[in-house]
Amino acid sequence: MQKFLLLLSLTLSLLLLSNFQAHADDHEDESFYLSISELSVKLGHTQAFMDGVKAVRDCYQEAGGKEPWWLWNRVQGPGNVFVVTSTYKNWQGFFADDSVGEGCRGVVRDKVVPHIDSTYHNMASYLPDWSSIETTGGNFVAVYNFKVNNYELFESTVAAIEEGLKDDGGPGAAWYYTMGGRGQADYFVVEYFTDPKALDADDPGVWQRLEAAVGKEKSSALQQDFRKSIGEWWTYLYALHEDLSYAATSAN
Repeated sequence: MQKFLLLLSLTLSLLLLSNFQAHADDHEDESFYLSISELSVKLGHTQAFMDGVKAVRDCYQEAGGKEPWWLWNRVQGPGNVFVVTSTYKNWQGFFADDSVGEGCRGVVRDKVVPHIDSTYHNMASYLPDWSSIETTGGNFVAVYNFKVNNYELFESTVAAIEEGLKDDGGPGAAWYYTMGGRGQADYFVVEYFTDPKALDADDPGVWQRLEAAVGKEKSSALQQDFRKSIGEWWTYLYALHEDLSYAATSAN
């Protein structure tokens, strides 16, 4: 599949998809790489772009493609940004040849490329020791991005926060370490939501949950350390286009 995505990457000036583990390639069983491709769509071209993605999806399915991908639309922020994600256990899987996908390169060139204004590709490594989530399913995700100015303090603080929250019964989250990319976040954390109703549900927030779990004094100290450890943070909400995503077992 990655050969197919590399072909997309060459055509669109991007690579697609994968998942993460911090700082090293000696992965634990739960770790993976996340590949993330941001596609900024030209004004007025959204429907044509989506039709093109569907054509690529149909082509890949008809060719017997096996590797899944997910297409998300960023809800807020500048421009009209779509994000394609996929996961790989290791670099061998990421760079493996995919002869099936090569036949769809022309579809990408003719039906997707004309509607793309710009692209950006990034890689991340999943951090199982910090993450507290059993499934990454959901039609909406909130992604919190952090640029770090004190890595040692940030890492020890996040580890302590997640340890305090692990048994409180609240919603889990998936942490990632960003593998390079100038101007990008150093880390990000993802929260998953099933539907708009879940987005509207009352949520006490991390700091209230932490205070209830470890007490006000420790919670306040961790909150102060966390804020000292980061230089900048921002968040985006993304909505899944399930009909334009691909899973070999369920595509129709």
